Amino acid sequence: MPHPTAKVSMSGSFFAVPAAYQGEPPRQRHARRVLEIGLFCLPALLISTPWGLNPFTAFALIALAMTPGRIAQAWREIGGELRWLLAMVALVAVVVLFSRFYFEVRWREVDSRLRLLTLPLFALMVYAYRPSRRWLWAGALVGLAGAFAAALYQVGVGVERAFGWTANAIVFANALIALIVVAVFTRPPGELLWTTLACGLGVAAIGLSGSRGVWPGLAIVLLVGLAVSGGRARKLSWTVLAALAIGLVVSWWVSPLAQHMRIQELVSDMGRVQQGNDHESSLGARMTLLELAGETFVAHPVTGVGIGSFEQVVRATPQCAPPAPRIGFCRLAHAHSDVFEWAATMGVPGLIAILGIYLVPLALFARRLRAVTGSVSRSTALAGLVLVLVYIVCGLTQSMFAHQLIASFYAVMIGVLYGFSLREAREQNAAPA
Repeated sequence: MPHPTAKVSMSGSFFAVPAAYQGEPPRQRHARRVLEIGLFCLPALLISTPWGLNPFTAFALIALAMTPGRIAQAWREIGGELRWLLAMVALVAVVVLFSRFYFEVRWREVDSRLRLLTLPLFALMVYAYRPSRRWLWAGALVGLAGAFAAALYQVGVGVERAFGWTANAIVFANALIALIVVAVFTRPPGELLWTTLACGLGVAAIGLSGSRGVWPGLAIVLLVGLAVSGGRARKLSWTVLAALAIGLVVSWWVSPLAQHMRIQELVSDMGRVQQGNDHESSLGARMTLLELAGETFVAHPVTGVGIGSFEQVVRATPQCAPPAPRIGFCRLAHAHSDVFEWAATMGVPGLIAILGIYLVPLALFARRLRAVTGSVSRSTALAGLVLVLVYIVCGLTQSMFAHQLIASFYAVMIGVLYGFSLREAREQNAAPA
C-alpha cells in the first residue's frame, strides 16, 4: 500500500508512482518495481506452485544487482537497528556449523537452518528500496486462493491429506497459517472483503490438509485481530470466529469433514495413550518423541547428538531394533518440536539458539509496536509479532526449521516485515505535522 507520506496519482493502483518518489533516478525506480513483483510472488507462489521461493529470490537478486549502493546507504541509516538480528543469526550459524563439523553430518542437514542468515539482508532491501506493502498483501490473497484450489483438487482425486506443492501436509498447513497472518495484518485500509474471503479459503485448505497443530495458531490470529480491530473489521472477526466454532462442532458429526480434519482420530489417540504405551498413533508418537528428546538432552547436554541426527535416537529404541520393519514411529526423523529438537541435537547451545530465533524478533517487533503510533507501521510490527507467535505455537508439535520451505519463509518474512516497519516509521516521523 502507499506509504503514509506519499500520495499516488491513481487511487489504489499498483502501478501508480508515489509523489514522494517522483524525482528518484529511473534505475532506482525500476529496482523498486522489480522487488515489488518479487514480494507479490513470495506468498503467491509459495505453496500453490512447484516454484516456491525461487521467483522471489530471482527478483530480489535482480533488484539488488540494479542498485547495490542502496544497501550500503540503508546500512548507514539503520545498521544499529539490526544489531540484535545480526547477533541472533551469527549465533545460529556458529552453533549449526559447529554441530555439522563436530559430528560430520551432511550439509543438507544444516541448509534450512542457515537460511536465517538472509534475514538482515531482506530487512535492508525493503528499507532501502521502499516497495509498496500492497504487493505483499495481494500476493498473500492469491497464495491462499491458489493453495485452496490445489488442496481441493488433491482431495477430489483421492489424496487422503492435501499437501499442495510441499509434499508434506503439515508443512502445507504451517505455510497456510503464515500466509493468513500476512493477509490479515498487512491489509490496506478498506480491503476487508477480499481479505476475509481469501482467509476463509485458507482455513478451508487447512481443514483439507488434516493438520491439527495449526489450529491454536489460527486462534491467536483471530484473537489478536479482534483485540486490535474496530468497526466493521471487529464485527466481521466475530462473525468469522463464530462460523469457525460452528464449523468445528458440525464437523464432529459430518463423517467426511471429521475424517479430513482427523477429529475422531484425535479422540481415539487420546484413548490409546491413556491405556498405556502407544508409539504408532499420531499423539502417542509425538509424546514418545518428546520423552526421547528430553532423555537425549540430559545425556548429551553440551553438544547433543548432532544436527539432523535425531533419527538415530529413534532407530535405537527397542521397538525399532532389527528385525523390526522401519515403518510408522521408526520412520520419524525429528522430534516434532523445535525446542526439543534443537536441544536434543545441539545441546544447550542449540536450545539458546532456537530461543533466540523466536525471542529476538518477538522483542524487536514488540518494541516497534511501543515506539510507533501510525496505524500502518503498527500493523506491520503486529504482523511480525503474530507471525513469530504462530511459529512458536506450531513449533510445539512440528519441527518447523527442519523443513527448508517453512524455515526459509520465516527468515525472509521476518526480515521483510522488520524492514517495512523501520521504513514506515521513518517516513511517518518525517511527515509534516
